[in-house]
Amino acid sequence: MANFEALLITLIAGIFFFIGFTLVKFVKRKKELAILATGMALVVMLGMVFFDLIPEIIEMSENNNFDKWEKLVYILTFMILGIFLLKLFDYFLPNHHHEHHEHEKNHTEHNHHLFHIGFITAFSLILHNILEGMSIYIIGTESLVSGLLTAFAVGCHNLPLGIEVASSMEAIKQNSYIKKILLILLVISSSIGAFCLFLIGGELPQMVMLALISLACGMILYIALFELLLEIMAYLKRRETYYGLAIGAIIILLMTFIH
Repeated sequence: MANFEALLITLIAGIFFFIGFTLVKFVKRKKELAILATGMALVVMLGMVFFDLIPEIIEMSENNNFDKWEKLVYILTFMILGIFLLKLFDYFLPNHHHEHHEHEKNHTEHNHHLFHIGFITAFSLILHNILEGMSIYIIGTESLVSGLLTAFAVGCHNLPLGIEVASSMEAIKQNSYIKKILLILLVISSSIGAFCLFLIGGELPQMVMLALISLACGMILYIALFELLLEIMAYLKRRETYYGLAIGAIIILLMTFIH
């Protein structure tokens, strides 16, 4: 029964994504919201990397028989692979190259660029959330209260990321089925990871988890530094950019406090 309750807890993290998607539908000033969400997402993603993923990677790497350099090579290999996979995506997704201008003349080009960011963000977050769902499930089986707090902290991450993904994909009306599928997968991705453990009744091998978390870390770093940061630099004169960065920092502080 405790395992089933721990599985249900993982739905909380997905609900925050859904709230983010819903907010986009009711906001009229979508461009301002997209800029705000990009600022939030940048800070939240970097916070995830440095305050969540890297400490977890270090902790997990300590529980094996590799020496220091073997661990470092193993981790960096999968982080670089994560960066490479998303870079490879760039060559298969159309209309991803974009020159930024404060006053956009080519709205179609800009909208396709936003869709591209939303797409690769959603893809990497699905992988990340599957792994995070496993963590929430494992914690929840030990203590439901700790599981609830962890799911809520993850939800604090997911809210601005959900706004960022949805506002980016809202930029163009094509590919509606792709958008819906990705958004649904984002909402349930944490539960997918937990459900896998629920079915097998245990945990994945630690080296496999370490490889997957390192892979997700590389993907999120790529999005933050090579996609979102470029968007931020294009809108440094917009106050929404700084509002988003500040809100993202507050979310990271709250998340740290909750943990």
